[in-house]
Amino acid sequence: MKVSCLQENLAKGLGIVGRAVASRSTLPVLSNVLVATDNGRLKLSANNFELGINCWVGAKIEEEGDITIPARLLAEFVNSLPPERIDMQLDEETQTLNLRCAHFESNIKGIDAR
Repeated sequence: MKVSCLQENLAKGLGIVGRAVASRSTLPVLSNVLVATDNGRLKLSANNFELGINCWVGAKIEEEGDITIPARLLAEFVNSLPPERIDMQLDEETQTLNLRCAHFESNIKGIDAR
């Protein structure tokens, strides 16, 4: 997966789907948010078995892919970034999402979405 989008749009989408993230769960994936490409858009999705929320964010999709990332960690990092373009690239071998914005960079380990 290789995607670019604006920080404001990604932060807003994470805020929306974050309402469905389980705060305490025995299943680690319920504390994650699905980040996936969907017909030229970026799809964010969260589920806690009682509530599921999907949100689509406008983005430039260069490569298709999907991963689940710890929701709180991702949201806090994205909210700390300046309002510029965020480039995300997934290393499918290690299931690590690389995020770059301005002079900030982070690698976040995720769980395979399949």
